[in-house]
Amino acid sequence: MGLAIFALLAYVAEAFPVGSNLAPANSSSSGETPSTDTIFESTNTEVDLKAIPFKEPGTIKLIVLDPGHGGKDYGAIGASGLNEKDVTLKVAKELQISLRRALGAKVLLTRDTDTYLTLSERTTFANKEKADIFISIHANASTRRAAKGIETYFLSYEASDNEARKVAAFENEVVKLEGKTHGAPTSEIEAILWDLTKSNAHHESSRLAESIHNPLVKALRGENRGVKQAPFYVLMGATMPAILLEVGFISNRKEERALARKKTHAKIADAVTDGMLRFEEVLNKASGLVKLK
Repeated sequence: MGLAIFALLAYVAEAFPVGSNLAPANSSSSGETPSTDTIFESTNTEVDLKAIPFKEPGTIKLIVLDPGHGGKDYGAIGASGLNEKDVTLKVAKELQISLRRALGAKVLLTRDTDTYLTLSERTTFANKEKADIFISIHANASTRRAAKGIETYFLSYEASDNEARKVAAFENEVVKLEGKTHGAPTSEIEAILWDLTKSNAHHESSRLAESIHNPLVKALRGENRGVKQAPFYVLMGATMPAILLEVGFISNRKEERALARKKTHAKIADAVTDGMLRFEEVLNKASGLVKLK
C-alpha cells in the first residue's frame, strides 16, 4: 500500500495540472523567505501553552494542526507580497491556543517555524502521534482578483467541481519540489482512493467539515463557497478525520489585508474552535455519551 500511495501522489500531479485561474505558487531553492514584517500587524510574544488554564479533555484529546506550505514552498503570494506560508503559521499558532483553552485537548503543529515539510510528512506526523483530528490550514488564490470567500474540503477521489479540482491541483503542486516522478494506472489510483473514502474517518471528515465551515463563514463575514471534496495529497494519508481549510483569498486585495491582521487570525481561531466544540457534541451523541453539567 505504501508504494501504491507513493505512485498515486505522483500520478495525480500529472492528472490534475494547475488550473489557469490559480495564482502560481512561489518557491526558492535556497529556502530563504522574503520579509513580510511590514505586511503583518505586530504580534505579541509567543504564548506559553503550559500557562493556559487546564481543562479536562473530552472526546477529542489530541489535535494536529498543519500550517500549509513553509520554507522553500511559499504557497500563494498576494499582491502586497503576503506569503501564504506565513499566514497559515500565524493562524495555526492562534488556533492552537484557542483549542487548548476550549477543549482541553493536546494541540500539536506539524511545523512551528518557517520549515519545509513534504505532504506525506505532515500526515505521517499526525498518524504517529495518534491524533483524533487533523486540520490543514491554507489561503486560496486565483488570477481572478475578485474571487473571494471561504471553502472547506475533505478528501474524495473525485473533485466536487472544476474549481475544487483546480484548488487541489494548486495545493498539490508542492509535489514537484519533492522530486516525485513515478506514475500509476488510473484504475489503481481510483481503487486506492475509493478504499480511503470508504473509511469511517472519511465519513467523520465530512461531519467535521460541516461543523467548522458555517461558523468560519459567519465569523469572517465571507462569501460562502461551500464544503467541497477533492483529492488533496495532504489529506490522503490521514487515518483520522481530516479537513483542509481555505480561509480566504490571498489574491484578493481586501482579503489579503484581512489575512495579515492578528484580529482576523483570532476570528478564524475562535470560529474553528466553535466548530470543533460542535463536532465533539456530534461525536458524543453518536457514541451515546452525555456531558455532565
